Amino acid sequence: MASQSAKILVAAIDFGTTYSGYAFSFRHDFEQDACKISSHNWPAASRGLVSLKTPTSILLNPQEEFDCFGYDAEDRYTALANEDLHKNWFYFRRFKMMLHGSLGIKRDVKVKTFDSQKELPAMKIFSVAIKYLKDHLMETLNKRNTGVRRDDIQWVLTVPAIWNDPAKQFMREAAEKAGIDDLIISLEPEAASLFCKYMPIEKGTDDFKTFQPGNKYIVLDCGGGTVDITVHQVQQDKTLKELFKASGGAWGGTQVDEAFKQLIIKIVGSPVYLNFCEKNAADFVDMFREFELKKRGFSGEGNKQITIKIPVSLQETFEEDTGETIQEVLGQTSLSGKLKWAGDKLRISSILFATFFDKATTNIIEHLKKLLKEPEVEGTTNIIMVGGFSESPLIQKKVKEEFPKMHVLIPAEAGLSVLKGAVIFGHLPKTISSRKAKYTYGLATMTKFIKGKHREDKKETIGNQVKCKDIFSIHVEKGQTLELDEAQSDRSYNPVDPEQKEIIFQFYISDSEDPMYVTDSGCTHIGKMEVKIPDTSGGLDRQVTVQLIFGGTELKVKAIIQKTKKEVIAKLQFLDKD
Repeated sequence: MASQSAKILVAAIDFGTTYSGYAFSFRHDFEQDACKISSHNWPAASRGLVSLKTPTSILLNPQEEFDCFGYDAEDRYTALANEDLHKNWFYFRRFKMMLHGSLGIKRDVKVKTFDSQKELPAMKIFSVAIKYLKDHLMETLNKRNTGVRRDDIQWVLTVPAIWNDPAKQFMREAAEKAGIDDLIISLEPEAASLFCKYMPIEKGTDDFKTFQPGNKYIVLDCGGGTVDITVHQVQQDKTLKELFKASGGAWGGTQVDEAFKQLIIKIVGSPVYLNFCEKNAADFVDMFREFELKKRGFSGEGNKQITIKIPVSLQETFEEDTGETIQEVLGQTSLSGKLKWAGDKLRISSILFATFFDKATTNIIEHLKKLLKEPEVEGTTNIIMVGGFSESPLIQKKVKEEFPKMHVLIPAEAGLSVLKGAVIFGHLPKTISSRKAKYTYGLATMTKFIKGKHREDKKETIGNQVKCKDIFSIHVEKGQTLELDEAQSDRSYNPVDPEQKEIIFQFYISDSEDPMYVTDSGCTHIGKMEVKIPDTSGGLDRQVTVQLIFGGTELKVKAIIQKTKKEVIAKLQFLDKD
């Protein structure tokens, strides 16, 4: 078994696009039963129900101070909007997706409020939200008289596996600002994979065989914002090996919400919709709460209509702004016969409602088909569906229909599998023994200029030497297997000036397996590292060896000054691009 954390307690925060929560377990409980994990039940006062996660919504007062989070934030903002007192408040929801896909994230990036009228630094919003969840967890532990101190806790924070390094660093720094120091970043599908590996499964069933040494399986993690897909193989020592680099896209449950929103806009028009949102913020929140409930239970089976309660204020806004009625307009569109709008009820045919899922399901299915053709993945017969969006009966049905020969395993707690798996990962952070490189990693260097091989515009003369600049010195190739904590391909570099007292290494990634120059298409600057070499007596003969170390979910760099054997270990500053 992989080495275990020495901390008394592991606490995980699953910071999701649509919903967030926390869970924890004590080391002594984990040793007896890995799945003995405690989580919090969140009451939604306005609806009289209890949820295992709370919406990722946060409200700050007009002084930009934290007021409330989750269901409380939704309800308070709605109450303020009903009294037309909300305009000076700062309400944010579903803001996590701003970090998806961008390699150019800066620390000072701003995030817009729900009404798009104001903005605040994203780092502040993320850190305040994480701090709320951290403080709530500490309060829960105190109420239970556990005696657990801050130093006794190993914290874990989840991020999508398809996120890039700058986004991971942004989340880490937000957590540190929230007062979390001892932190491990957990990749969401990996966490879910661990939960499924350890969850109680009856021996002798096909589910149990999935996790036997040698078996490989796909983890399909469908969340609110992203769909994260990874492929694991169980090793003889029961650790997990990643067979293919993490992949996926922004195909989560919010795609279904967007399709519903576009239907409303198609009916009433964009100006009316925007006017409604601005003047009736409370009704907007209620409308999408209503849609969320219908979305979750929709299976696509049968021909019955789905009825959604629509705010009367939307119809009133339409009639005031256009002078027409909804019914008149619907009769003139291609939607006639597929839906009926009467009073505060919108009745949508099952066939039309199913189309809201089309974009998400098409992307998921096509990507899985492509993935299963990869040499490393061929022969895989198991798909594990996890994440809140995987609880959708329609999503489950589509995957099973498209892959009838695959064994599709859906754990009973699919929506909590990432959160609870992150707790297990905190206890056993070395359980994932190897991963695949998503990019080619390297740094910019100079080499001797060779006419005919190198581009003329890259020629540079330094002293009496003719050099070629911007060479991409490859340390890790895209798709390469990265063993946990092992240094990847030592490469040695020398100063270009005999009087040089420091070397600044500029690091790059590339979508290509074999880039020649760091300026090639698909190459991106990801950070830098400074190494001091104050003793100039060696002139140009002062070697510095650089190693990249993929220690778990984050990248570290080690530089060794050969003359003194002094080591410099640093995490790349992905958010400093200057």
